[in-house]
Amino acid sequence: MNDFLELVVSSTASGCVYALVALSYLLITRPTGIINFAVGEWSMLAAFGGFLALSRFEVPYAVGMVIVLVAMFAVGWATERVAVRGLVERGAPALAPILALLGMLVVFRELVSLSIGPDPQPVPPAFGFGRLELGLVAGSYQSFFIIVVTLSVFAAVWYFFERTLAGKSFEAVAIDRRAAALMGINLRRVTSVAFAASATVAALAGLLVAPNVSAHYLMGLPLAIQGFTALVIGGVGRVEGALLGGLILAFTEQFTVRYAPVAPGLAMGVPLVLLIFFLLLRPTGLLRAREARA
Repeated sequence: MNDFLELVVSSTASGCVYALVALSYLLITRPTGIINFAVGEWSMLAAFGGFLALSRFEVPYAVGMVIVLVAMFAVGWATERVAVRGLVERGAPALAPILALLGMLVVFRELVSLSIGPDPQPVPPAFGFGRLELGLVAGSYQSFFIIVVTLSVFAAVWYFFERTLAGKSFEAVAIDRRAAALMGINLRRVTSVAFAASATVAALAGLLVAPNVSAHYLMGLPLAIQGFTALVIGGVGRVEGALLGGLILAFTEQFTVRYAPVAPGLAMGVPLVLLIFFLLLRPTGLLRAREARA
């Protein structure tokens, strides 16, 4: 029983990381319709930022996290200005920004590989490598830290979209960009903030997972696939769907590794199997977008 509950905690923590990456996709996709597959590389950049700030320069953890998140906010804003805005304003096909962002993915990856090197780099956890035991429930400090931070982020994002005027403007843009512009909503500003916020959330995922997997220049692609799969499972139009999808994916993945009679390496195919399954049978995900509900 203890082993099972510890697996539940571990799976929940992994699901929270996937959910944050899914939320990063969602923050851009909802108001713009653009799928940014470079979110995984944003997580990778943040992981290396955590290595530099926390390991190499030994900045206090809280200060280092703030520095990395602020830097990634700026990276997201700059990415939109450089790779997306010109294409959108010139009326380029919808595929053009996606391809431009795929180009940025390569730029980010090669920049890190050439400047820091291909070797994995350690990132310290927030509270060390100890374990926390709450009755029968036990897990690493980092796992509980990931869960608490992720739930706080999702609560804040849900409140932003559901209870604030700025959040309503994002929803209006997501429903009808032209009508939102006629209502006086600044589409440029919404797009810039969406990219910057998305980069910040992806960076948080990278910082949280890096102590468990180390910072590596190839870590972005698996996170991008897992996050996108979580988004498809939960539903592209709902904040809570990203969290639900991340948890379902992580539990399926880790329980397959632990209990199914397959080689551990084959578990890497679980996200792709689930992605194909939902795209074929339920492309809207488990939770439909609000405007699609009766």
